[in-house]
Amino acid sequence: MVTGAIKNKVDKIWTDIWAGGITNPLTVIEQLTYLMFIRSLDEKELATEDFENMAGEKMEHIFPASEAGQSMRWSRFKDKDSREIFLTMQQRVFPAIKKMKYGRLPDFDANGELVEIADDPTRPDEGNTAFARYMDDAMFLIPTPQVLQKIITGLEDLYTHDIADLDMQGDLYEYMLGKLATAGQNGQFRTPHPRHDGGVGAAHAGRLYLRPRLRHGRLSGVQRAVPPRPLRGQHDPGAVAAFCRPDVHRL
Repeated sequence: MVTGAIKNKVDKIWTDIWAGGITNPLTVIEQLTYLMFIRSLDEKELATEDFENMAGEKMEHIFPASEAGQSMRWSRFKDKDSREIFLTMQQRVFPAIKKMKYGRLPDFDANGELVEIADDPTRPDEGNTAFARYMDDAMFLIPTPQVLQKIITGLEDLYTHDIADLDMQGDLYEYMLGKLATAGQNGQFRTPHPRHDGGVGAAHAGRLYLRPRLRHGRLSGVQRAVPPRPLRGQHDPGAVAAFCRPDVHRL
């Protein structure tokens, strides 16, 4: 159950993003989903490390052991200077999650260049999943270091004090999707300018479409699909929610 305290904290995060210049509610949810997913990767890594220490058995890790690889972990960058967090997210974390393969993130060489994970012929079906295809188009759209730091601080407070160890991902998404309906009723869906970078929205005859690249894409518990007709934000705000549903985390 999403309590009033949780709703207030989600609303505060939402307001911080809105004040930072991201006014399309779909984009707000997408960016929050990416950040929540990035945090969940570190949570899973911490659980793996705890298991290794307890059982004395080596496990496959998500993050590379290098300094660059470890710097991408939420627990390592969340308390750093806002500018450093922003650069880490922009130059390492997002490029890495775009190329995540076999449940692992790629590393970076001494020059800061990403080193892609080589294809494994013994795992042909795991290298080109729907998740990988969706993440290949992931875009980091948080505008400033200050806004990013506020979001990270808000999410960390939310997870640490309100939903830690609770299976509330679904309820949390339901609440955020409900905010999509509210945004539509308030006229906050705006037709974005046409973009040429593969973004989430496309302008066409005053209507908002979800791009085909989201078809059957799954990210951090959200399944998105292309609606059978254009979404008119002000007239049918609930249509977006019909094509997004909470689910379990899947890599």
